[in-house]
Amino acid sequence: MKKLNVKYVILFFVSVLLFVSCMGEGKNTESGYAVGVVRFDMKTFQNVLDVDDVTSFYNIKFTNTSEGACFIVVYEIDYDAPENSYESVTANGFLTVSILESKELDQFNMLSSITDTSKVLSNELPISDAIIGGEFYYVKGMGFFTSALDMPSDQKMYWILSCNMQDEAKIDNGQRVYDVFLRTTIDRSSSKTPEKTGVLNAYNMKYFMEKFARDEKALGNTTLRLRFNYASAIKDGQITWSQQKSNDIFITSILPDK
Repeated sequence: MKKLNVKYVILFFVSVLLFVSCMGEGKNTESGYAVGVVRFDMKTFQNVLDVDDVTSFYNIKFTNTSEGACFIVVYEIDYDAPENSYESVTANGFLTVSILESKELDQFNMLSSITDTSKVLSNELPISDAIIGGEFYYVKGMGFFTSALDMPSDQKMYWILSCNMQDEAKIDNGQRVYDVFLRTTIDRSSSKTPEKTGVLNAYNMKYFMEKFARDEKALGNTTLRLRFNYASAIKDGQITWSQQKSNDIFITSILPDK
């Protein structure tokens, strides 16, 4: 099985949920990485990590973790283990996994008012990629995507994601898109040399995404797209804005069928 470069996964995560089945040496295992949200399971009284609307991971690591915490994890599942038998998984409602590496993610609330796009914010930095690869994942009300900018790798940033709820979907090359705005400012500076750094965050987008999904579902659509507007250059007090679109987001991941 190919060893995953954990630093790359965490710092330059392109948000692709990679599942690599490892069937060698007679073992029925699967390894990969995923993002998810911690939930306290009322049936088993255990903390689990929801990685999508139907899949949950259990590991003792999450025992003392706060409900609602968001993680990226590098995991391995042994399907031959008794705890992952069909009967156990059906009874418990989760898969028991080994956590090889993990990182708790910073969380930010999406805002319903857009900052003045003509003015530079205090300590604002330009963003080189708003959503790397267009990859966006939505789990239990939280949106996960990776952005890139030039900064010291240990610098702390404050991210601002917002949209105007009164705006209707726009048409971009024949596709309906919903405009969101992304900006970032220095929260805690560093004296290290700036380098291109990928930053994976979790954003509370439940209210906004459910509205977008209801609008699209009413039109008979099964997916939606976000269009990210971001400050890509800042010079002499002037901002250059650029746009990037997300890949298709399935409405059933936002409004699960009951």
